[in-house]
Amino acid sequence: MNKKTNVRYLTELALLMALELVMYFTPLGMLPLPGQYASLLTVPVAVGAMLLGPLAGTVLGFLFGALSFWKALQTGILIGAGVSIPAILVLTICTRTLMGFLTGLIFKLIDRIDKTNTIDCFIGGLLAPVLNTILYMTVYVIILLNNELLQNVIASTVGEQMIETLRNNVILFVAAYVGIQAVIEAAVGCIVSGGVTKALRVVLKR
Repeated sequence: MNKKTNVRYLTELALLMALELVMYFTPLGMLPLPGQYASLLTVPVAVGAMLLGPLAGTVLGFLFGALSFWKALQTGILIGAGVSIPAILVLTICTRTLMGFLTGLIFKLIDRIDKTNTIDCFIGGLLAPVLNTILYMTVYVIILLNNELLQNVIASTVGEQMIETLRNNVILFVAAYVGIQAVIEAAVGCIVSGGVTKALRVVLKR
C-alpha cells in the first residue's frame, strides 16, 4: 500500500467512524418501530468492511462495541443485575468487533465468486446485522439466561407463563427477545448497506 493509498484508506475509515458516531448520538441511528427501535448502527460497519476490508470492519465494529459498552455503563442495568465488567466487555465490544471482522472476511470470499459485484454487496449488508444479533445473543444467553432481571424483561413482553418454556428452549428465548426487531434490522441493513456499498464501488471504481 503506497502513501497515497494509505492516506485515502485512513480518510475513508475516519469518515465512516465519524458517521458511526453521528448515527449513535443522533436519531439517525435508530429506526422507530411500534413500541421499540431498530438499530442502524451496523450500516457504517458493513460498508467499511466491504469497501475497505476486514481490518476496517474490525475497527468500526470495535467503535460500535465501545459505544455500546459506554451505554451499558451509563444505564447501569447490567451492572445492577450483577453482571461483571469483563462480561459486559465481551457482550458489547468483543461481539461487535468480531462481527465487523467476519463481515469483511466473508464478503471478501464471496466477492471473489460474484462476478456481478452486486449480489455480494447485499449479502455483506445482510451479514452485519445478522452476525451482530447471533453473536450478541449467544453471549447474552450464556450470561443472562437464568438472570432474574432478564426473566422480568421477557415476562413483560411475552407473559410470565412463558418464562419456564423460554428458559428451557434457547431458540424460543432468542426469538421472543429479538422478535421482529432483528428481522427489520437485517432487512434494512441488507438494503441500505448493500445499496450504499454498490453505489460507492461504482463511484470510487472499486
